[in-house]
Amino acid sequence: MKPPIERIGGRIRALRKKQALTLEDLSQSTGLSKGLLSQVERGISQPSLETLWKITRALDTSIVHLFEEESHTHVYVTRREERDKVTFADSTGACYVLGYNDYTRLRMLEIILKPGETMRDPFTGGEGEQGLVVTKGNLTAQIGTEEFELREGDSAFFNNNLAHSVMNNTDETVTYLWSITPFKAY
Repeated sequence: MKPPIERIGGRIRALRKKQALTLEDLSQSTGLSKGLLSQVERGISQPSLETLWKITRALDTSIVHLFEEESHTHVYVTRREERDKVTFADSTGACYVLGYNDYTRLRMLEIILKPGETMRDPFTGGEGEQGLVVTKGNLTAQIGTEEFELREGDSAFFNNNLAHSVMNNTDETVTYLWSITPFKAY
């Protein structure tokens, strides 16, 4: 087994190359020198926590990912009672994280809107896609400059650069699943 510093450097290099970034690109986005980044990738320099934080932020991953054991199964189960409830500014309704960890690039949320409630998208911007699937009721989705009436079973997929909000203009509770990839915590 490789020493931890070599494993960390190798993972950083693999993530950088997977994103088609050069050392120069990573240097510009982190503010770190190309020389230091090269030494970290080759496992000959022991980076500080701050350096690792800058690198992982630029590569859109978690520091924890660098230390993950290679034998990890990559199967994640979240029980209903273990789900986290989150809130977003300018939004009403209940939002539950359906499960994730720091290694996944996909986030799935379940949104429950009572009559008159609205969910506004706080994740607009950057590359990637979002999607929603109505699992109960009917809703109105404002995606970019267009408005869509979606019924139970309907879905919509769109680029992250399109702002969106979802409104429940009915007298019944609405539930939908919302997916975001790649997920970036803002």
